[in-house]
Amino acid sequence: MAKVVVLDIDGTLMDTNYLHTEAWARAFEQLDSRAPRVDIHKQIGKGSDKLVPLFVEGEDTQQKANELHGEIYMEMQGHGFPLPGAKELIASLVERGYDVWFVTSAKPEELEHHMELLEAEGKISGVINSSDVEESKPAPDIFEEALRRAGSSPEETVSVGDSIWDVEAASKAGVRTIAVLSGGAFDEEDLREAGAVEVYENCAALLESSFPE
Repeated sequence: MAKVVVLDIDGTLMDTNYLHTEAWARAFEQLDSRAPRVDIHKQIGKGSDKLVPLFVEGEDTQQKANELHGEIYMEMQGHGFPLPGAKELIASLVERGYDVWFVTSAKPEELEHHMELLEAEGKISGVINSSDVEESKPAPDIFEEALRRAGSSPEETVSVGDSIWDVEAASKAGVRTIAVLSGGAFDEEDLREAGAVEVYENCAALLESSFPE
C-alpha cells in the first residue's frame, strides 16, 4: 500500500509544457538552430542537460541556449497556471496522511511561482530538483533521491507524471507510475508502453478515482 506520492510538476500539476516548448524554440532560433516545436514538446520532461544537445551543438552554444530559455521562460511564466484538479489533489493527499514530494527540473525562481499557485508551501514534505542529483530524467536518480529522503521503499511509493521520461525514470527506480495526459505530448498508448500502470486525463480525473489506494 502506498505511503508516499511523488508528483511531477510541469505538465502534471502546472500547465507549463507549451510555455517551455515555446521558450526553447525561441532560444534555439536565436542561436540559428530552428527546431520544430512538436519535436521540442516531446522532449519536455527531460533535464535540460539532455534536451539541449538534441537541438544545439557545442558546449558554449548549449550553455547559451539554456540561459536564453531561462530568460524567455521567465517572461512567459505568468501565463502558466495549475491544471484541473492539481491543487485539490495535493490538498487531498496531504489531508489523508500521504507523504507528498515534488520532483522537477524547474529552476528555483520557477519553483517559487509553482509552489505559490499550487498552494503547496507548508503542505508537502519536500522538493527534489534535478540539480540535487547526478543525472536528470529519464535517469532514475531523482526518484531514488526521493525514496532516500522519504525513507520509503519503491513498493510504498507511487508517482504521477505526464511524459514517458517521468515513467521511465520512475520505473528504473522501481516506482509505479500513474500517468496523466495533461502534458499533451504523449497519448495513452505511449505512456503505457513506457510502463505506466494507469493513465488518466488529468489530476481532476485522478482525484475522482481511488488514487493512490
